[in-house]
Amino acid sequence: MNMRFVTCKEPPKQLSGRKIAIIGAGPAGLTAAGILVCKGHSIDVYDILPEPGGLLVFGIPTIRMPKDKIMEGINELERFGVRFILGKTIGKDIPFDRILSEYDAVIIATGAWKEVQPDVPGANARGVHLALDFLLKVALVERGHLERDKLPKVGRRVIIIGGGNTAIDAAITSRHYGAEEVIIAYRRTREHMPARETEIRTAEKAGVKFMFLVSPTRVIPDASESVKAIELEEMTLGEPDASGRPQPVPTGRKTTIECDTVIFAIGQKPTPPFDDPGKYGIKVDSAGRIIVDENYATTRPGVFAIGDVVTGPKDIASAIKAAKVAAEAVDRYLAVMPR
Repeated sequence: MNMRFVTCKEPPKQLSGRKIAIIGAGPAGLTAAGILVCKGHSIDVYDILPEPGGLLVFGIPTIRMPKDKIMEGINELERFGVRFILGKTIGKDIPFDRILSEYDAVIIATGAWKEVQPDVPGANARGVHLALDFLLKVALVERGHLERDKLPKVGRRVIIIGGGNTAIDAAITSRHYGAEEVIIAYRRTREHMPARETEIRTAEKAGVKFMFLVSPTRVIPDASESVKAIELEEMTLGEPDASGRPQPVPTGRKTTIECDTVIFAIGQKPTPPFDDPGKYGIKVDSAGRIIVDENYATTRPGVFAIGDVVTGPKDIASAIKAAKVAAEAVDRYLAVMPR
């Protein structure tokens, strides 16, 4: 997979004198950085993680997406002058106000890293994980940022709740780390899964099984508070919901499956770099997504937002497409901005 972010053959000889902060070093942030550095702007990219890459490096398993080409693209960004400030949380380690005051333009590309918590009894049992946290810890161990003993343990049988690409990634990773049987349990049918069909087939080739039209009602722990089983209720499909897909309707029929690990991949929420958007004049919708116009400009002049922090969890291609549009808009904004 070619992950070249820089869009020019060599660094521009004429610099603009403008400074841009990009908050988030995932695919959207890196794409924007590659375009804007080639236009002669000074680019600083901030990220909470110890390496750039975001979900490309810390979410998608190495066995599914080798990291060498991604790191080559990141190294090229650095050679062209992009500066990475890593392991720092904007809004905590570095005030968002400071970013606003020190840069001519800001691009927010912080993604959707906050996971939806399971609301079922027993979800606090040992052996229950949230999918993104599970994948992040695996990646941190693999890349030498966490000790090996921090690697999440998977049991003989793993049940994964959810139907998106994160569920697929957690399933493939569980198989890779020794689970004999991995089952993805989803409340609708295969054709209504958010995951792409190619990803579903990849999981099947890895030995992952699927159960459809089931939803968890409780995790059953043993005497030591470790996962022993999960209870699933059979669903039927009703009228379309807000997503346009048929609404799962409980039937009352339940089944229990023995397992030793349960991983929930039931959704993620946007994670903007501030708790109070109104303080900065940046509007968000009821789901916490930053509101932008067709150029990805927020309601605060000079601040743009791209990727999952705008759309909620979506595919990488959508984030990259948005970054390309936003980068050009930022360049136009800076061209007419008074010095």
